[in-house]
Amino acid sequence: MKKVKNIIIIFSILFVTITAFAHPTGNMISVGKNVLWSYIDPINDIEHHACIMIWREGSQPEILIKSEFPASDYILYNKEDYVYIIERRFIQSTETFQCRILKMKVGEKPVEIWGWFKDDWRVGEGGFFMPSDNQIVFARYPKVYCLDKGEEPIEHHFEVQKPINGLKAVENNQFLLTDENTCWLVNPKGKILKTWNNLLDNEVENAPLNRNRIFDIDYHNGELLMAYWGKRSFETISNKGGRKVICQLEKPYAPHWVAFLGNEKLLFSSKLIFNGSTPKPYLVLLKGKNDKKVIWNEQ
Repeated sequence: MKKVKNIIIIFSILFVTITAFAHPTGNMISVGKNVLWSYIDPINDIEHHACIMIWREGSQPEILIKSEFPASDYILYNKEDYVYIIERRFIQSTETFQCRILKMKVGEKPVEIWGWFKDDWRVGEGGFFMPSDNQIVFARYPKVYCLDKGEEPIEHHFEVQKPINGLKAVENNQFLLTDENTCWLVNPKGKILKTWNNLLDNEVENAPLNRNRIFDIDYHNGELLMAYWGKRSFETISNKGGRKVICQLEKPYAPHWVAFLGNEKLLFSSKLIFNGSTPKPYLVLLKGKNDKKVIWNEQ
């Protein structure tokens, strides 16, 4: 199948056809009191024009920026008040991907810090961070790579000596690394600070698209937050190791992304009906037990 028809959702190897399942590659982050996430506009756009949505308490979700290119995606990373944005587009005439990197503060216009370059590495799909404006570190199974502006990627070493399919920057300049069934918290030098094993339930039945996997994770104050696609659930693991389901979805909903907003939890899922229609987003803010606020619900 041609590349133009394939989309990989973050931390997955799930390939689907754009015209049948136009969900963006991307992620969700919190920046201060703001929440940003990648999507497409309009949400039924089979040409897949990427956008970045923004929301904060007391407002409605709105478009922050939108790509002018079809078959495009945005991938996000925040460093203090700055948001780094990978914008990727597919060039159908050459069947190649290109990407560029933008930098912005919320409320200001984005500035291009890396111009368009050929993207043979699908930079950022597995997560990324930027030590400086001239260097990006990204995960691409089975390794993590470092790319200096204008150069070729080289392997970036962590203490973890296993295949890696995901990387996520979290609080205190630390990072989460994941494989299919394990998550590691590491410091900037790559030293392992904490390990969570056996994340998957091997007895799961009827997983969406037969994919029993964790789609996204986040970490705050000792607690791991997970979007467990295979079980259609959002789950946490406490600092003491206790695991619980904080939100159980039912078919046709499936979990995609998670993020902490302070001590509150953002849970992003989509309504998936495989009839040629695009997914319909469902984003909630979980403030506490039985205290759930719907932020975005498009039907």
